[in-house]
Amino acid sequence: MKSKSRDNALTMAGAATYQIIVQGTIDPSWASRLAGMNITERLADNGEVETVLVGRLADQTALSSVLNRLYELHLPVVSTDCLDNG
Repeated sequence: MKSKSRDNALTMAGAATYQIIVQGTIDPSWASRLAGMNITERLADNGEVETVLVGRLADQTALSSVLNRLYELHLPVVSTDCLDNG
């Protein structure tokens, strides 16, 4: 199925900057294993520690790889947001 083209439309092959938030902590030394994403921690409203990952990923395959790695680490994903695709 072909969709209409838009100037800022995401594509499977296009690079984009993503923010992924997970419950729990990830040591910053894991950045290289998570596509070089920046890793920071914050306290959620419920008092739990969350880790925020932000970084530019080459394509949807790279995003999938990061999400799979988080799954393997048994870290529940709170949210995944595309911050920009330009």
